[in-house]
Amino acid sequence: MNLLYSAKWEARCHRCGLCCHEKVVTEDLVIYDLDSYCQFYDPNKKICTVYEQRFKKQSRCQRVTRWRAMFAPYLPPECGYVQWAKKRNLRWAKQRNIRFIHQHRGTTSDEDPELSFV
Repeated sequence: MNLLYSAKWEARCHRCGLCCHEKVVTEDLVIYDLDSYCQFYDPNKKICTVYEQRFKKQSRCQRVTRWRAMFAPYLPPECGYVQWAKKRNLRWAKQRNIRFIHQHRGTTSDEDPELSFV
């Protein structure tokens, strides 16, 4: 892969951190567990602490490719890769409702004020 292309593609990521959280995808819903996340995710800063080396350090971390941007059901509409695909009419993943849960606090919400997309 071309390094220029790779850097340009990676720059689309908004670093929201949702990929770092455990999630469940059902027919019409994606549930993000905001209390269960990768060991390299910093919940206070809401960033991956090893972003540049994430694929080497965390085997569960998956690169968001063009294919995933077009079809992955777990990517939220605010995702920079999803926005890229939508802008080009290439987003074909079924739209699902999104729910954020906090197991430790016992709360569930459709919108989490602590979670911000830039």
